[in-house]
Amino acid sequence: MSAKLIRRIVEIAIGVFFIGGFLMIGRATAHIFDGKFGTVTWPVQAEAYDLEVAMGEQARTIFIDGTLSVSGMPFWHAIDLTFSIATIAIFITALMLLRGVLASFTSGDLVTAENAGALRKIGWILLGACGLSVLHALVLQPAIIAAVTPVEGTILHPSLSWNVKGATNIWLHYDVPIFTFVLGGLALLFAEAFRVGTAYREDSESVV
Repeated sequence: MSAKLIRRIVEIAIGVFFIGGFLMIGRATAHIFDGKFGTVTWPVQAEAYDLEVAMGEQARTIFIDGTLSVSGMPFWHAIDLTFSIATIAIFITALMLLRGVLASFTSGDLVTAENAGALRKIGWILLGACGLSVLHALVLQPAIIAAVTPVEGTILHPSLSWNVKGATNIWLHYDVPIFTFVLGGLALLFAEAFRVGTAYREDSESVV
């Protein structure tokens, strides 16, 4: 796969993120006008309800995850939307930097100080996206739990919690963005490798 083709794929990804952001804003605007703005949703681990549906004599579908929807929270809906748009903006910025690096690859410039700097920025941006994701969960989950009064015998937990014996335990679900964290770390490693390579080449050329 050529660097030019990879650059085109990155450009398509940038376009997809832009479209996703505009659709998110458009949907929120529509909800404002139809009076539905203020509903916050969050995935929940609902296996405590033991939801199963028979799909045949020897097959069953088990519903492990569900979605909790809480209305009447316009402020927190706006905060949730802000986090989502900020995350999209972060990934667009990282992809645009990556596009610049790939453009230099196609022109024959590989190990350069500019590429090292761009990769370093990409690495820190991706790690920042991980931090933003964790902050999103830390801010929204307590607000959701405070707004929900579970039925008797049921307890709604944040992601980091433990069972309460004798009760139906439901957790707000959250997956730590490990893949994004790994990509950020790899970008920083490549940035350092490019920096060392550039310094070595400059030293060699100065000797010659």
